[in-house]
Parts: sequence; C-alpha cells; structure tokens
Amino acid sequence: MKKKKTIVRRDLLGLGLVSYLLFRNQPETIVLKETVPEKTVPSSLEQIMQEDVYLIADDGLPLALTVFQPKNRNIKAVVQVVHGILEHRLRYQHFASFLAKNGFAVVLSDNRGHGDSVDNKNPLGQMPSVKRMLNDQLKITQFINDRFPDLSVYLYGHSYGSVLARLYLQKNDLNIAKLLMTGTAQYEKKAKYGVVFALFADLLAGKQSYSWVLKKLSNFGSTDKTWLTNDEVQVEKALRDPRMLPGYNNIGVTTIWESVRRLKDVGLFTCQNPELPILSVTGAEDVAITGGKKGLLDTKRTLLQIGYQNVEMLDFPDMKHEVIHEINQDLVYQTILDFFDE
Repeated sequence: MKKKKTIVRRDLLGLGLVSYLLFRNQPETIVLKETVPEKTVPSSLEQIMQEDVYLIADDGLPLALTVFQPKNRNIKAVVQVVHGILEHRLRYQHFASFLAKNGFAVVLSDNRGHGDSVDNKNPLGQMPSVKRMLNDQLKITQFINDRFPDLSVYLYGHSYGSVLARLYLQKNDLNIAKLLMTGTAQYEKKAKYGVVFALFADLLAGKQSYSWVLKKLSNFGSTDKTWLTNDEVQVEKALRDPRMLPGYNNIGVTTIWESVRRLKDVGLFTCQNPELPILSVTGAEDVAITGGKKGLLDTKRTLLQIGYQNVEMLDFPDMKHEVIHEINQDLVYQTILDFFDE
C-alpha cells in the first residue's frame, strides 16, 4: 500500500513538473521605443474631422474609438474597421483620412486587450472569448447606427480582423452593406488541436498566464516584422511602435485559435444577406497567412458554401500582408475606394 502511494506521488510530481515546464508563467514585457511619426495626409485637417470616443461595452470596458468624417459634404457610408493581432487602431489613421477625404465616415477601434481598450479585468494581450470580441463589434455597429442614422455600414477586417468579420456574418450580415477583408487569414486544420492545447494551458497555469510553449507554437509574439510589408519604413515603424503588443496570454491565444476553428462551422451561418458584396484584397507574397492561391480558394469556397454569391478575391503580386501599408499602396487604396463607391 505504501509503495502504491509513493508511485502516485511520483506521478503527480511528474505531471506537475511537465506542466510547469510547458506552461510556466512568462509574462510578456513591453519595451517602449522611439515612436516614428505617423504619415499625414496633405490638408487633411481642412477636409476632415477627427474625434476620439470611449464606448462602454456590455461588461463596462471602455472601448477606444476614433471617428473620422468629411467636412462640409454628404457622407456616402460608414466604414467600421476591425484591426489584426498585436496592433491597434492608430495604424489605420492614414487610410481612414483617405476615405474621409473621399466622402466616407470611418470608425476605428482598439480591440479589447489592445491599445486603449483595456482595464483591470481586460489587460493588454487578453481577449477573453470569441463571443465577447464579436459582441464588442456589434456594440460598435450600434454606435454607428445611432451616430449616423440611415447610412450603410461597410465592415472592414484585416488579418485576425478578417476572421472576426466573417464570424460577425453568422447572424448579423443584415447589419452591413459590404464586407472588405485584407490579409485574409485562412482556415487552419491545426486550429482545433491548438484550442485543446490552449485550454489545457488555461486549466493548468491560469487564463492570464503566459506559456512559452503557446507563444512558440503560435508565433504571435515574433519580433520579425519583415513579413508585414515590403516598405522598410513601415516595417521600422511597426518595430518602434510602443503600442504594438509583444504577445498574448493563454486565454488570448485560445480565443485566436477558437476564432479560426469556427470559420468552418458553416451550419452556424444563417446567410440572411446572400447578395452581400464581399471583397478580399491580399498580397501574393503573404502565403503564410492567406494560404496562397489554395488558401484563398478555400476561403472563397467556404463563403460560397455558406450562401454568399458575390465574392471577389484579389491577390496583388509583389505585396505582403499589410497591403494598405505597401510600397504601391495607392493601387490598393484606389481598389478599395472603387469597391466602396460601386
């Protein structure tokens, strides 16, 4: 009997040691660096208005928004922007200014756990659940409807924002008149295994802990930014940007993988707006995120399978992940403007 107890204790100690080695807490550190000045739009102050707003989410979190709109002209529609992982709303200021100069209102927001959308319960690097992330976007859409009644809402999601934008469609596609995606993230089969592994980390180490193994598997905290764009100035800005996150805690990683896993839950999409115009604009060199031609085709097939009939995929040569920050960004800007003006 004593020998059996000893074996059990050894097994528990072994499990505890493995758990510690795999999921031990290694908090991310944010190193403040010199900020590179944001590129400005000539005479933008004369043509547009810009306002910072805090929108209170259902759980009390202040969501940080910046609203751009043209001065002294009718507004065509309102563009709701959902940014990607590790970044923040201010990286879209130049693009928002461009749209505002061309007659559109734009609402930028920091996803919860990013930028200024934080509080004691929602620290930097934490996204508590897919449902919560989507509820925040629905709250922002309602804000737009209240602020700009009778205007159409165009949803724009970049990278992980493109994942949230597609999940937004499940029951809410009647809320929007157009969907734009850039850096369109592919569905990954390994996401379902990543979710299980991440949930195990949540259980053993805590949701707000930082597991080195999750960081390594996800690679969300990589310091290499050359995959973002061919524009070296923009790469340097991303490296020096103090608002860029170094990574996510365990629950944040879980939420990202769970979001990707749900892209194939076709049965959860009600597709109330099958004629919704959908445009994906990506860089041909962005194979790791989009999956290249094969991944983009799979994304399109999934949207068609859901029931959407108006899906266009554009893949520009000599461009990487952040097409709106590319060397030839004027081509991308004009392509997006043409889509919004149709």
